[in-house]
Amino acid sequence: MMTRSSLPSVLSAGLLAFALLAFGAAPALAQDEGDPIQTADYDVQDLSYPDLRDFEAPEPERMTLDNGLTVFLLEDHELPQVNAVAQIGTGSVYEPSEKRGLASITGTVMRTGGTESMTPDSLNETLENIGATVETSIGETSGSAFMSTLSDHVDTVLPVFAKVLRHPAFADAKVQQAKSQQKSSISRRNDNARSIAYREFDQLIYGEDSPYARIPEYYTVDRIARQDLADFHDEHFHPNNVILSVWGDFDTETMKQKIRDQFGDWSAPDGFEPPTPPQPTTSREYSVNFIQKDDVNQSTILMGHPGSLTRDDDDYPAVTVMNEVLSGGFSGRLFQNVRREQGLAYSVFGSYSAGYDRPGRFFAGVFSKSATTVEATNAVMDEVEGMRQNAPTDEELSLAKDSYLNSFVFNFDTKREILSRLMTYEYYDYPSDFLEQTKNQIEEVTSSDVQQVAQKYLYPEQAHILIVGKRDQFSDSLSTLTKDGSVNELDISIPKTPPGEQDAVSAEAQKAGLAALKQARETLGGPDAFRSLENMRVVTSQGERDVTLVVALPNKLRVERGPMTIVSNGETAKMKRGGQTRTLPSSILGRFEGQLWRDLTYLMSNLDHEELTVQDQGTETVENTTYRAVKVTPPAGSAYTLYLEPDSMRPARMSYQAQTREGPKPTTSVYSDFTTVKGMSIPHKTVTYRDGKKLMTSTVQKISINSDLDEGLFTMETSSE
Repeated sequence: MMTRSSLPSVLSAGLLAFALLAFGAAPALAQDEGDPIQTADYDVQDLSYPDLRDFEAPEPERMTLDNGLTVFLLEDHELPQVNAVAQIGTGSVYEPSEKRGLASITGTVMRTGGTESMTPDSLNETLENIGATVETSIGETSGSAFMSTLSDHVDTVLPVFAKVLRHPAFADAKVQQAKSQQKSSISRRNDNARSIAYREFDQLIYGEDSPYARIPEYYTVDRIARQDLADFHDEHFHPNNVILSVWGDFDTETMKQKIRDQFGDWSAPDGFEPPTPPQPTTSREYSVNFIQKDDVNQSTILMGHPGSLTRDDDDYPAVTVMNEVLSGGFSGRLFQNVRREQGLAYSVFGSYSAGYDRPGRFFAGVFSKSATTVEATNAVMDEVEGMRQNAPTDEELSLAKDSYLNSFVFNFDTKREILSRLMTYEYYDYPSDFLEQTKNQIEEVTSSDVQQVAQKYLYPEQAHILIVGKRDQFSDSLSTLTKDGSVNELDISIPKTPPGEQDAVSAEAQKAGLAALKQARETLGGPDAFRSLENMRVVTSQGERDVTLVVALPNKLRVERGPMTIVSNGETAKMKRGGQTRTLPSSILGRFEGQLWRDLTYLMSNLDHEELTVQDQGTETVENTTYRAVKVTPPAGSAYTLYLEPDSMRPARMSYQAQTREGPKPTTSVYSDFTTVKGMSIPHKTVTYRDGKKLMTSTVQKISINSDLDEGLFTMETSSE
């Protein structure tokens, strides 16, 4: 519980920066309540589908180089373009657990970091001057590289594409940039309820240590060095682990020779064999899991269990039809019963997935208003059980099969899609006509077949249920969903240090650190001065703009800067800008609390907080000045180091990691012009440096302490509510 606060001028800038980050991703506002909603009244049972027309899918030409590189080529003279995609047998499942994030960063810097013969700027300039594209990425179980160019420039772009694939330079500056971007993504990963739900659901299904569920952390990204990227590339990027597709405006025989010229001398180490992705180890069990998210007014609900089916299984066609019956758009049972008949869902869906070389999973989901969370969950579970108990009617079966078969042609609507599928079949050793085989088998599926696979593969009584939402808005208790009343509350806080490696602060170091901070408090006015604080209003000058900050203890605040206003009542934070008001993500509120703990006066008034950890780090010399250093780990926000003048023990500077759009950045605040206000010595000038460069100077223009404040200062109506 926050008890005391005052803020230096730099705080308002930090809060504003966080809010800007959040507002930059703001969705469009909802439709005005007065506007009529356009609806259509029809019965999906009346939908009909015309007979399929015959068509012939184009047939690419296949060749294999002596080094094992497989190539598909497809001439297409409709547009003067040449495109290529390479699929590589690599992925994050092969990266070391202690360096999670390595595969993704490698995939990024292969392109951004230049090649052995081209600097990043030179590579960019070459492509930009001719309007060409080269892109690379690495996902979970495969990597990809893409190129696109006008056919007149293929002799320029294809060699660049080959260099990026074969000889990336991994420029160190670009490695650091990619790591910062990865950290920025980590810092925002709890902002969106659906992202949280899918991530945590994977961990429930596979286990948090599984290669199919583990996620990068700050400390795993910190461990990654440039050499790790080079080693990861050298381990996986070999010609017999790559499948290449080229399509567009070219002569096939001529293109074959160009490919031989660029890739023919590429060789793999002796004995190299393409890797096989690990098999997930899973088991089915029933559980109800909950994640509290305060800044939402609807629940995101997922439920399901591990699967046991791969695409080459004889049951795959019947399972495909089962998916259509359960969740095939408007005609699916979930839509008809949960959304249309009961009105419990904004969106509802479900599917039993199957991988090419490993089992998939079954999952169903529903997005429902908070009050109907439990009711919507039960409704979906009832429909899943209904698939086991009730075979599809003739009408359901016909709609499901027609929906799949009538959309079959869209598997061939682009050349890239055709070739991508062929590369996938080649990679997993499936027949090239696997899709056509599946289509023919689906035509033969019966209602009895669908019920049999539903009973064989669906286990609602052994499903994990995950709910992300705001519990105090639920009409029914989550315990009613459980078998024993037990609801697992999941911790999604972002760790700052590895498990088991948190800094162990000795009793002596803790005692010495606390004593140092108490000395600093005496210098700044003594404990009685800080206990008297109830609220404060601070006006600071930041460049050409004034910023007003109002704080009411324990944790309410208001920031005004030009046309923008931010308020927080300690539970939710909102921002008004351009006439629009929206609730900020809960992670932003957590950052506000971290900002409070970095305020000198707030820290001094909370030295006895039971969750505050301090550690004496002895003396440290910074810019030729020796200070007494104390590491402070607050209950909210990141740890920071406070530097005290050794004689007076007055705080002189603070170093910490600030969250930015590019991820955490080393930041230093330097304090001066201390002035006593109501017995408290407060710095009136703060200079902030980031990455060693001066970022901002904040100067206090006016401070008023313990004024009469209107409670309405810390409330704001949301435009979309």
